[in-house]
Amino acid sequence: MEMFDAHTHIDMRHFKNDRDRVIQRARDVGLVGLVTSSISPASFRITLGILKKYNDFIFHSAGCSVSQVTMDEANQIIALTRKYSTDIVAVGEVGLDYHWVKEPRARKAQEPIFSKFIDLATELNLPIVIHSRKAEARATELLESQFSGDVLMHCFDGDPVVAKRVADNGWYISLPANFSKYRNRVQSAEILPLEQILLETDGPYLSPTSERNEPANIQYGCESLSQVLNQPIEKIADMTTTNSKRFYRL
Repeated sequence: MEMFDAHTHIDMRHFKNDRDRVIQRARDVGLVGLVTSSISPASFRITLGILKKYNDFIFHSAGCSVSQVTMDEANQIIALTRKYSTDIVAVGEVGLDYHWVKEPRARKAQEPIFSKFIDLATELNLPIVIHSRKAEARATELLESQFSGDVLMHCFDGDPVVAKRVADNGWYISLPANFSKYRNRVQSAEILPLEQILLETDGPYLSPTSERNEPANIQYGCESLSQVLNQPIEKIADMTTTNSKRFYRL
């Protein structure tokens, strides 16, 4: 049974002391690859080193820490992404965050940065990975008006109305391994065709266990999606892996 982690953060300090063992555990349970998302210039550079060691297994999506990124930092990330564009499989995670960013003017101030990353994805002909925590509807509006490429709504937790728009647009969502705890995510799994669903860990966050989250935990996401859709787990693993490879053009 082959599986794929469509979004994680393997460069983070949480994995610094045992990254090799984490990656071996992922291989041992059946993962055939993972996409790690850098979220700052420093994160980007660390990820470049990891790619050299695991270039047949780990792939790089270049994004930012959406709730904290400044225009200056965004410009640095954009410059690095252009420089290393042949090693990048997507732009993102980028987008809007209304969970941590509460003040209306601060929320609005995120949009020019988001638009710059949308333009970058268009320029480089890359798919885009979206962080839209509590901002799913607005992120969808901006993407519909500014982007014509492939979209992945990472860790999607929008209400069913937005999930239906995502489905109708032919976009993808990725569900975290612990998604069965969240009503909107379960409903999204039921609304979107299986051909538009990917699985992710978002490690080290959103763990389905009491321990730090890691790519091997994709198996829990497979089990949950199998139960929600009443489909064999082998079919879920195969389809979500195929979907990840299609979205990231691997």
